[in-house]
Parts: sequence; C-alpha cells; structure tokens
Amino acid sequence: MTDFKRYAAVYDKFPREVVLLRSAGCRWNKCAFCDYKLDFDRDGAANAAFNRSVLDKVQGCAGNALQVIDSASFDELPDETVCDIISLCGKKNIGLVIAEQHFNYRLGFPALRERFERRGISCKFIVGLETFDGDFREKILKKGMGYPSAGEIAAHFEWANLLFGLKGQTLDTLTRDIELGLSLFERVTVNVFVANSTPFERDSALVEKFYLSRLFDGLKDNPSVEILDVSDGRAPDKLGGVGYPESEAANA
Repeated sequence: MTDFKRYAAVYDKFPREVVLLRSAGCRWNKCAFCDYKLDFDRDGAANAAFNRSVLDKVQGCAGNALQVIDSASFDELPDETVCDIISLCGKKNIGLVIAEQHFNYRLGFPALRERFERRGISCKFIVGLETFDGDFREKILKKGMGYPSAGEIAAHFEWANLLFGLKGQTLDTLTRDIELGLSLFERVTVNVFVANSTPFERDSALVEKFYLSRLFDGLKDNPSVEILDVSDGRAPDKLGGVGYPESEAANA
C-alpha cells in the first residue's frame, strides 16, 4: 500500500485541516483513472484504528473546518470512524465537515447532515465530477454517475472536483467546466492529473498551455478556485500534499 501523506493544515484560500482516511474499499471501484481505490483494508476494525491515528493529528487550528477524503466515499468509512469524527469536532471546536461523496450516495445526504447538525456541525459535500462532458466522464473515465444535468448534481453538492490534463481534453472544455462549475457550486477544485499506476497519461503540452493561458491567470488568485498540482510549482494550491505519496508531498 502506498505511503500517502494523510494530514495537513491548509491556511490559504479556504483554511481547513485535511485528512485522508481508509475504508474497506470503494464500492463503485470502476473509475478508470483512479488508484486511490487501491488504498483499502477489508478489516473494518483495523481501518477504524488506523483512521483514529490520522484523526489524532487534527488540532482545530485552521478555520474550524475539517475536510475528509478517503479511498472511496465518506459513506463507506466505518461507522466507528464517523463517530470519532463527530466526537473530534466537539473536542476541537470544529463546526464544519467537508466530505467527498460519490453522486450515487446523494439520497442519503439529508440524514447524514441531520446526524452532524444534531451535534452542532455543518456538512458540505464534494462531488468528484471530473467534467461536465458526460460522454468523457462516463465512457472514458467510467465515473458511474450516468447523465444527470449540471443542476441536478449541484442540488446535492456544494463543492465540485474537476480533473484536467488528460489526453483527449482541451482548454476549451476546462473553460466551460470552470464557468459552469462556478455558476452552480460554492467552490471548484481543478485537479491537474499527475501520472499514477493507471494507463492514463498526463498531457504535458496541454497542461503547459493551461499554465500559460489567460484562464490560469484569472483563476490562480480566485478564492473560490483551487488548482492542485503537486508536480508543478506554478500551481497555487497543494492541499498540503495530502493524497500524494510522502516522497512527492514533501515538495508540496
């Protein structure tokens, strides 16, 4: 299993602490570009103990907000971990939990929000949307979301993650994704693709075109947009290197 960096405090555009936890595995498990799904353990008790060791690093020191990422969706974490998160928020005076979820879990959001709100904690949900181009998202990336409208997606999520820098994408597509995303969501994250263990390749020429574009110039200081790319120093945001191997995160 890769030795990922699993905790950071982020103080720039949206101050929060970020943790990368572990589940028993992604139930969808078909996203073609993703190798986070390899970060799992079938032993739920082991996951709960492991996650507690990561959560122990949280101090309530950055914006009183906690972003939770894991190898799947928030709903796939052990319930013991969810209880630990709720307890931690009370101890550290954290009033906001930001959870990444697959679109297919959306109908359970009201109950999950209520569970946290009973303890005085607000929830925001992030969708790994990748792109509004439904054919690219479903036929190439294999996201398993179907073809909902942009409005249908935004009805359930506050933040959207986009993926950019793959062969087959264009700067025009990213421009459209950003414009639509900012019109519907509170925040948008552009994850510039970094080569991993999947067959997908980073389109270095396209990424360079992006960093030299007016689009990038207009986004890099936008407080509602984060551009994550641990492999290029021009990217304004790094998320503290969370989610990258420790060897790469050290340069973030």
